[in-house]
Order: sequence, then C-alpha cells, then structure tokens
Amino acid sequence: MPKKQSTAAQRAREAARQGGKYTQALRAAGPAPGATGSDDAYGGHEFEYESSTDLFRCTECRVYEVVARDTDGPIKPCTGLVGYSGDTERVYLLLTENPDLPYRHAAFLATKVRSTGIGRAPRFSWRDGKLLVESAPCVVGELARRVELITTTIEDRQVPAVTSVERLTTEAGRAVLAENYAAYVAEFGEPA
Repeated sequence: MPKKQSTAAQRAREAARQGGKYTQALRAAGPAPGATGSDDAYGGHEFEYESSTDLFRCTECRVYEVVARDTDGPIKPCTGLVGYSGDTERVYLLLTENPDLPYRHAAFLATKVRSTGIGRAPRFSWRDGKLLVESAPCVVGELARRVELITTTIEDRQVPAVTSVERLTTEAGRAVLAENYAAYVAEFGEPA
C-alpha cells in the first residue's frame, strides 16, 4: 500500500514534474508536518525531482525523501556533503573577494569551495564582494585553509582570490543569509 501524502506534497510533486522546484513548492505551501520553531522544517535538505526513479533526492546528502521521512512526521536533518562526516551542525566562513580582481569571482569561488567536498555556498550567499560559505564544525578549519590557498591570474601573476576569511557561528551565518535575502528582495522582488 503506497504511503499517504499530504495535499501540499502532492502539489509539490506535480510542480516538480512540470519543471518547478520541489522543496521550494513545499516551503511555499507552509510548514511541514512536525515543524517546530523557525528552523527549516525540511531539515536543510534541498530535494530535487529525479525522473529516472520518480523520487525526490537531496542535492546535498543524496538521501531520498522517502528515506529522510519514513512517516508524515519530521524529516531527519540533512547530513550535508559527504565530507561533513554526517555532522548536522553548520558553521560559516565569510570570504572577502580580493578588490584587485578585475571582475567579480563569486561563481569561481563558489565552484572552488564546492569542489573541496567540505563546503558550499548556500542560496543568497553573495553580496557586496563577500561570499558566505557553509561547512561543518569538524572540517571548517581545513576549508578555511584551502580557501586561503585559492589563487587566480592577473597579468601573468598569481594573486589570492580572497583577502580575508572570517569564521562565523551558525547564528551569525544565518543572519548574513537573512540580510542578503532581504537585500535581494528589495532590489529584485521575491525569487520565483
């Protein structure tokens, strides 16, 4: 017998099949069953539709939604990238781009951070020459070390891509994300 789904989940599945974002549609429908407090009721997961299986899989930890939520109760927290070693706690680094660079390198930095396997740039993480990256406490020191080694070429010489790497707590990192989101909405309106 198939598992009974909420109306919101059914609408989100249909939106995903039409090319929309599943988790975004769920969030728009309101709080998830079992949601407590202001934290993400989807446990930090970013579920995307996988047409080959007709299931939804987290782009971060690669777990399927049906595994993350065995019942209509709360979703188990996302363990994040494999390099996070299953740690569900999050801390942040605030990277300041080198102002000597001739153009913005936010995408370059975000890609370099993601390629480490121990950090990522969440949505709305870049503003005014600063990029916020997320990691787990057990590997954030190593991520900071690797970020400080990222260079790019200007006029045939290697220069650091960032001028500073500031460690932030979970609360401080989420505050930066909230400020960045508010600035985005003020300039461009609500994201689609």
